[in-house]
Amino acid sequence: MNQQPKQPDSSAAPLMPRWAKVALVVVALLVMLGYASPDMRAVYVAAWAACF
Repeated sequence: MNQQPKQPDSSAAPLMPRWAKVALVVVALLVMLGYASPDMRAVYVAAWAACF
């Protein structure tokens, strides 16, 4: 049986680049603030409506 050596995980490309992780955290914080504030909820509804 000829077994292939395993490649280390560090050689694999990261799933998300750094800027995508930062953007995801920022969006998550804004969404949490939106649930806490009626004004921000209106902004999210307007932004969602603008996409369609």
